[in-house]
Amino acid sequence: MRRLPVRELAQQSGRAEFAERLDMALHGLCQPLTVLQCRLAMGELIGEPDAMLEAIREALKECVRLNQTVGTMRTMLQQVNADTKDERIG
Repeated sequence: MRRLPVRELAQQSGRAEFAERLDMALHGLCQPLTVLQCRLAMGELIGEPDAMLEAIREALKECVRLNQTVGTMRTMLQQVNADTKDERIG
């Protein structure tokens, strides 16, 4: 079995941590998307103006959650890019 240099081990563990964090963020995207789809489908099925209005209100709340999760993912990518840049410089 080949022994890995310390730096390579650190990079691999960093990648594993990043993959785990990204998986959690993607899961965070799936939840509001599912709720959004269900809310809008229910408003459409009921077909009454009040039901549609409520579906739109709830869908807008889920859009806020989606934007927050996307913002978290952007921050994660910026951190990874900064770490990669630091490794190249150092």
